[in-house]
Amino acid sequence: MNQDCQLRARFTFWLSVSKDQNVDNFSDQLKQIGSFGTAREFWSIYSYMVKPEKLPLGAQFFLFQEQIQPVWEDPQNMNGGRLILRVKRGFENRVWEELILHYLSDENPHLQGVCGIIGHSKKNFILISIWIKDQNKYPKLLEELTKWIINCLGLQNKKEFEYIAHPQQQQQGETQ
Repeated sequence: MNQDCQLRARFTFWLSVSKDQNVDNFSDQLKQIGSFGTAREFWSIYSYMVKPEKLPLGAQFFLFQEQIQPVWEDPQNMNGGRLILRVKRGFENRVWEELILHYLSDENPHLQGVCGIIGHSKKNFILISIWIKDQNKYPKLLEELTKWIINCLGLQNKKEFEYIAHPQQQQQGETQ
């Protein structure tokens, strides 16, 4: 990535280190690390961040577009979902870095439908979630993102992915 390169948008890193995911207001646990719009600004933040292998269990890294908060209640996230990939310990740093570097610099038009990427530290793996916007507005998004991830990471197949709609979307579907 060219150090002075303008990125396709502005982004923000967030962190949550709380193990208690059942608090009343999850956004109170979020700590904003920093925002950036160029490769130089990205590296000035990222080079000082702890890598995924060193995250305490339960901690989460968030990389989201600047105007989108990493909570389900954000209007950009409300009708979306997440594409989940479980990454075995030992591979988490490479996979996290490959995905976020491609996400920041790739000109793939389907990335407009992505709100952000989360890395969640678990005991035997890291859970990487790619949060997507409303699928109705981006009809082939899930299929295209799966291809994009397979290409970025050099994976063999899409059986390694799981899609889960955000809870509010599930609730809306249940009440209609």
